[in-house]
Amino acid sequence: MLKLILLINSLSLSGLVLAHPVIYKDGWVYQGSFMPKMADISVSYTFNPRYAITMNSNRFEELDNYQDYTLGLNVLLKRWLNQNSQGNVYLGAHLGQFEDFDHRGEAGHAFFMADWEDREDYFVFKSKRYFFQEKEIQDFMVRYGVAPYVAGMNELQTWAIVQAYYFEAQSESLLLTPMLRFFYKNVLWEIGSSTTGDSFINLMIHY
Repeated sequence: MLKLILLINSLSLSGLVLAHPVIYKDGWVYQGSFMPKMADISVSYTFNPRYAITMNSNRFEELDNYQDYTLGLNVLLKRWLNQNSQGNVYLGAHLGQFEDFDHRGEAGHAFFMADWEDREDYFVFKSKRYFFQEKEIQDFMVRYGVAPYVAGMNELQTWAIVQAYYFEAQSESLLLTPMLRFFYKNVLWEIGSSTTGDSFINLMIHY
C-alpha cells in the first residue's frame, strides 16, 4: 500500500514523468523535438514497468544532412520514489540505418539519462553516443527547471527551463536555450529560443 501511495504521489508531481524513456505499463508516447537544423522523433511503448521498445529518427542538417532510423530498448535502471520527489536512471540502445549526402549504412545509439524532480524543481542530465560509418559522435544535455506555481494533475502546469546542449559534430560551444514547458492532461509542449536565435519546439503525447 505504501508503494502505491508513493507511486500516485510521484505521478502527480509535475507531469514530467511523461518525459521519461520508460513510463507506466502499456503506455505509448510520441515525442518530437525540432530546431531549424535538427530533429529528434520517437514513438515508444512501455511493455513492462522497467522496459520500453522505441522507434527513433534523428536528423542533423549540418552533419552532411545525416538522417537515421532505429529500433531499440530503453531500460529503467533505478528509481527512487519519495513522498514528494522522484529520481530515475535510464539506459538505452538502438540499432538501425543511416544515410547522408554520400553514404548509407548501419547506425546505432546508446544513451545514459538521470533525472530528479519534485513539484517545484527538476534536473535532467543526458548523454547520447551515435555510431555510424566507423564514427562515434557524442552529445550532452543538461536541464534545470522551476515551476512558478504548483498545479494539480488536471490543471495546466507550467515550467521555466534552461537547457544546455553540446553536440561535438556541430559546435565547439554549448547551445543555451531558455524555454517554457506546459503540460495539460496527456499533452506536453515546450517552446523556446536559443541564445543564437534558433527556435525550439518539443511536443509529447502519451496514451
